[in-house]
Amino acid sequence: MPAPRRPHVGYPPQYGQPPRGETGRGLAAIVIMAVGVAIGALITVLTVLNPPSSPPSTSPTGGGEHSEVSVRQAVQPALDAYSSGLYGDFWDLWTVEAQGLIAREEYVRLFEICPPPVTNSPLTISTVTITGDSAKVEAARLGETTEFGFVFESSAWRYEPSPEERLTYQAPVDQIAAQRRALGLCGATTPSPGATAPTDPTAPTTPTNPGDPSVPTNPGDPSAPTNPGDPSTPTNPGDPSAPSGPTNPGDPSAPTNPDIQPPGFQQ
Repeated sequence: MPAPRRPHVGYPPQYGQPPRGETGRGLAAIVIMAVGVAIGALITVLTVLNPPSSPPSTSPTGGGEHSEVSVRQAVQPALDAYSSGLYGDFWDLWTVEAQGLIAREEYVRLFEICPPPVTNSPLTISTVTITGDSAKVEAARLGETTEFGFVFESSAWRYEPSPEERLTYQAPVDQIAAQRRALGLCGATTPSPGATAPTDPTAPTTPTNPGDPSVPTNPGDPSAPTNPGDPSTPTNPGDPSAPSGPTNPGDPSAPTNPDIQPPGFQQ
């Protein structure tokens, strides 16, 4: 007869209902997985409907009105006004505080009495350096470079005079022009329309009435005859001792009338 089977000792049965703790852990894992799937789906939907914006530019020139391109576009009209001789328009683009240094009319008059040696020569911007609301612009013409300062004020880039220029405008305009003229910094002045040309004190004065022979040709010269058509008129009316008739009062032998020979002259 076969030997009877012995029961397995120390091993749980492989069938039947699982313990109550294991059932709770399984349900919790299912819930967590479901929540994770839902969150992932929500993030995917939000990403598709509202993509993230591009990161801000890290360019050294910045962006907006403080970019190098914006500064060049704003500054060039001011430099064009200055180089073309529109000094009033250039003054209009100064900062409000700088406009208090010199009146617009006086600034324009300064260039009328002392124009720059070079006119109508455009300024070309070479470099732009931006520091916050300030910008240094280097512009060149005819091989020379000049630095201009600008400040961002009232949503626009406006010209800011240098400390040396500010010191200059503390003097009257006529004094500034005289100093620049002495240094050879003034060009040729153009007379304004209708202006009277300066007279030369050494030039002879024209007669007051050229149709009247009694008017002296040069009243400043006493040796001119009062009436050159009258031989009886003294050659020099300012000299009472001069003879009334002789053509050459300095030669007593010269006859008053060349057709009449002096006494003792034989043909």
